[in-house]
Amino acid sequence: MPDLFMTSKSVESKLYERMRARKISQGVLARKIYMVIGLIMFISVATALLLTFKNSTERVVKDVQVLMNASSKLIIDAALFGSTEKAIELNRLLSNYEEVGSLSVYDFNNNLLHFYVKNNDPSAINHALPYQDGVSFLNMNYKLGYPLMFNNKPVAKYVVHYCSVQAIYNMFQQLALFAFPFITMLAFILYYMHKKITKPLNALIEILPNVGEGNVAIDGLKILEGEVGCLARKIQTVDRSIHRRDEKMAALNNRLAEKTKELNTALKLKTEFMANMSHEIRTPMNGVLGFIQCLEGNPLDDESRRQVTYLKDSATSLLSIINEILDYSKIETGKVELRCDDFDLGRLVKSCIHTVQNEASKKGLLLDYHIDRQTATMYRGDEHRIRQVLINLLGNAVKFTHKGNVSLELTLVGDSKKSSRFSMKVQDTGIGIEAEKLSFIFDSYTQADGSISRQFGGTGLGLAISSRLCKLMGSKLKVTSQPGKGTEFSFDVTLKKSPESTTKMVNETVEMDLSLYSDRHILVAEDSRVNQQLIRALLKSLGLEQVTIVDDGLQALNFMKANNVDVILMDCQMPNMGGLEATEKIRALSTNQPPSIIALTANVLNDEKKRCYNSGMDDYVAKPIEKVKLYASLEKMLGRTGNSNFSRRSL
Repeated sequence: MPDLFMTSKSVESKLYERMRARKISQGVLARKIYMVIGLIMFISVATALLLTFKNSTERVVKDVQVLMNASSKLIIDAALFGSTEKAIELNRLLSNYEEVGSLSVYDFNNNLLHFYVKNNDPSAINHALPYQDGVSFLNMNYKLGYPLMFNNKPVAKYVVHYCSVQAIYNMFQQLALFAFPFITMLAFILYYMHKKITKPLNALIEILPNVGEGNVAIDGLKILEGEVGCLARKIQTVDRSIHRRDEKMAALNNRLAEKTKELNTALKLKTEFMANMSHEIRTPMNGVLGFIQCLEGNPLDDESRRQVTYLKDSATSLLSIINEILDYSKIETGKVELRCDDFDLGRLVKSCIHTVQNEASKKGLLLDYHIDRQTATMYRGDEHRIRQVLINLLGNAVKFTHKGNVSLELTLVGDSKKSSRFSMKVQDTGIGIEAEKLSFIFDSYTQADGSISRQFGGTGLGLAISSRLCKLMGSKLKVTSQPGKGTEFSFDVTLKKSPESTTKMVNETVEMDLSLYSDRHILVAEDSRVNQQLIRALLKSLGLEQVTIVDDGLQALNFMKANNVDVILMDCQMPNMGGLEATEKIRALSTNQPPSIIALTANVLNDEKKRCYNSGMDDYVAKPIEKVKLYASLEKMLGRTGNSNFSRRSL
């Protein structure tokens, strides 16, 4: 409820802001237009006023000068010669001019010769004004001082106090005559702009938030002429276009959602298919490789042993191809998880070299390796993935090299208290790769030349898998090559330092003998008859002969209700009841000595491993069963049997 309240308040706030922005936007254009036109009008009126005032002043000066020069004879007689009669005549003449408030006449020594003041005029000055050349203002009236000219010669000086009322009246009259058409035109422009531009634009601003909904109504606007009408029609067109586009986008989104759902379903089916394919392929491969391992332990003549070796190599190659396809599928779906285990880095390098040693010897190649002397013994990281990349690179190097040598170089390039960074390089003197083909050799199902798969075999996934594994480990797989001279692959990897471990490394050179536990009872739950016989043979070769075999999980559960066993080898996929369900039910039984349960499954995906451990299984052995791994798991489980402090693994 609080979330809903906050949401409604947020919507109201947004609506308020939108309305406020709309109101602001509606008046901005009109205010700017009115402001600009008002400013233009003010400047125009001020300019006209200034020009009119200037013209009026010039006219006043001219009128006064004409009057004085025309009256110069009377002024000379009255002022210079002291003629009373002429003085009276002069005053009578000046009284006929209402604008003249007073007249002061001076000689060139500034002595007052004659003074006239207009009667009954409150604005008139009742004393003679001092001479000042030019035009000035006194009590808002003109004060004009100029030389008196007679026969084009100055004979005296005069100061006239001239009333400005008439001049101002004339000025405003001229201004009105000048400004009225202009003001009328501006008023018409403002009215026209308001009616034809600003008002329609405000209406357009009102409907802009609704553009795209397909219901914009501009019937009163689209009939307008000019740019505004064109804009209105364009907005309506855009509204319809956006609405149609939105409808198409909505339909497209629906189709994309359906396709996404279908894709997710397809990915799920793909994952299930890969799991089923892994199980179905590995189940018969388990029998093939298992019985080959049994044959290897039997006394054979040289020809038979050679044939068994050929069988093992062929089966191993087939298994390698299957593993590559499954590994690529896991990487492609993002289901590869890096592990962090303690391992001996030097032993890892030697093991990788040993893996391809036989094939290199057959081709007469020199296979060597170099490990930096500063390299410590134990490190922590994903040993399996590093081994997978190195074996892939070494296998390719041996495959594509006809003569010369293949080498693996491990160099320490960075070191700290907690970790070390290594550069790993695989070099060969093989056929090389052309420069233009280096850019796509890491692509899936791709090889540098189409004839390579026919000549050398392979799925074209090895380098793609190696490249992606390097990326998962925070590195990048690099390549340099010259045709006919060889190729170098390299990548860097950072490993955490680990205290030296005493973990026992089991390999095929160790004598695999569990006869010490020959009295222990082993229950095998496996539905395949071939695998039943294979597991019995493998257990017998390890010295374990107390073996009971059942066909499914239900039989295993019923057997456990009446009997005690030490170890159960449990297949995961069986009819009637699978291994995971059977394990959960067996764990629910109340027994003093719960058996150790080892999963046997052809499904090698990580999710399957997690399900095994979560169901209560103690260990995991993948099919095809490798004798050495079965031995290691059994040795661990049998060694712990009877230990009350044994803690079963759970994820």
